[in-house]
Amino acid sequence: MFLNAPSYFAQGRPGARRFFTDFVTGKGTLDQDDWAWDEFLAFLRLSKTPPANLLLSSYWTMGAVRHGEYIAKVRITPDPSAAAAVVRRDIDPASAQEVFRPALQAELRERPYTFDIQVQLCTDLERMPVEDTTVEWPEQLSPSTTVAKLRLPRQDISGPENLEKMDALSFTPWRVTAEHAPLGNIMRARKEVYRRSSIERHKLNQQPRTEPRSADEVLGPPR
Repeated sequence: MFLNAPSYFAQGRPGARRFFTDFVTGKGTLDQDDWAWDEFLAFLRLSKTPPANLLLSSYWTMGAVRHGEYIAKVRITPDPSAAAAVVRRDIDPASAQEVFRPALQAELRERPYTFDIQVQLCTDLERMPVEDTTVEWPEQLSPSTTVAKLRLPRQDISGPENLEKMDALSFTPWRVTAEHAPLGNIMRARKEVYRRSSIERHKLNQQPRTEPRSADEVLGPPR
């Protein structure tokens, strides 16, 4: 549906109504009790989020993960002092064909950057469910706690070799130790979806599909 969204919305309000109706009803395949209202409301909240520099955004695990003997969600959020130094804050997606990457390149050429790595432990499985990812875990039940810092040194990431290395990699939330294994049905589904996506992409790009043997192989040796 999202691939065909432009054709829906090109038809004005009637097309938008059809898009939202098809979204909620699964194009008429869902029983009324199973209509995707929670997912629809989550989509609306996301659509109203203004675009921002990637360095000013927070990033979450899609669902819960194991955190040793605990269940948790992990968040990477901008360090306040680092975020305050960002110059290119507002991003207009209509201003150029590519807008996020040039802004990120320019900021990292000028200064280092730091993210806080935070963990939110599950303290109530009823109000902080693992299987339903549409439910936001309340901070008042369990606040996110900073456990580490992710420091990005000042650097030039504009070279084509960075894109080439990235294109050869595969993304998966399952590339972790057993102590941090993903949990829940969405995470289990992602494991196979991402694997098949990686296989197909490498096949189309005529690339060997291999796992990196070390961080240096991807990032280069420490300077």
